[in-house]
Amino acid sequence: METSFLLPFSLMLLVTSLNIFCTLTLSATPTDSTTDQDALLALKNAITVDTNGVLSNSWLTNSSICEWAGVTCGVKHHRVTAINLSNFALHGKLTPHLGNLTFLQTLDVSSNNFTGVLPTELSKLHRLKHVNATSNNFTGEIPRGILTNMSLLEDIDLRVNNLSGALPSDICNNTPKLKILILRENLLYGKIPRNIYKCSELQKLSLSVNMFNGNIPTQVGNLSRLTYLSIYYNNLQGNIPSSIFNVSRLAFILLSANKLSGRIPTNLENLRNLQMLYLNKNNLTGVSNNLYLLTL
Repeated sequence: METSFLLPFSLMLLVTSLNIFCTLTLSATPTDSTTDQDALLALKNAITVDTNGVLSNSWLTNSSICEWAGVTCGVKHHRVTAINLSNFALHGKLTPHLGNLTFLQTLDVSSNNFTGVLPTELSKLHRLKHVNATSNNFTGEIPRGILTNMSLLEDIDLRVNNLSGALPSDICNNTPKLKILILRENLLYGKIPRNIYKCSELQKLSLSVNMFNGNIPTQVGNLSRLTYLSIYYNNLQGNIPSSIFNVSRLAFILLSANKLSGRIPTNLENLRNLQMLYLNKNNLTGVSNNLYLLTL
């Protein structure tokens, strides 16, 4: 009697558990898709001017988000992997809801008229590889997490904005794949962090036309893959670290219009790939047979 009672009860418990599991599993995919849609609609709602009507005519709830203009989805999970709104003539702000696009790898909002800050929630996107927000009117500081803790980030281009503040001292702490860092033509100030050397894969570094001061860190010379170094029109002072001229891959060194002083390093023969060297508008002395100065 006891055994016959327990067996059906156990079966009922098992069936109930399976029903709950199936319900949760079946509901997971729509929820993820809805999360992406909600994030994109929040972005659409933050647009104040859609000059060409791209979003108003394409980002409609009666069609799949994967068919919306500027949106790309992954083949397997149909989650948003890329947003490319470049040159859409949009006015507005970036919404923090972008941080919910957990599969996002590429974000390109360049050449629009976005204002406000870059949302700190972008640093939650741990699959993010490419960020391009050039030629807008973004203000405020660059979210610290983007520069310190984005393990898959390969390039970030924020040139021609009104971004301000100092770069974090622990920059590059966990950005092992970063190859391109372009922050030119902003309102950034403070010192160039010594920690920059931890971006060991860096190939292009552009910090020109800002308000950086202090010395050029000798650690820049540890960036052995660097081909392009541009930090002209700042308030940098002191000597040019000779370590920079040991980076044999450097093709472009643009250091004009600072307050650099001392003698020009003589080990220029190490720069076998050098194409441009801009040192004018400084307080440098010394000449090398291999040195040529080009004006901007």
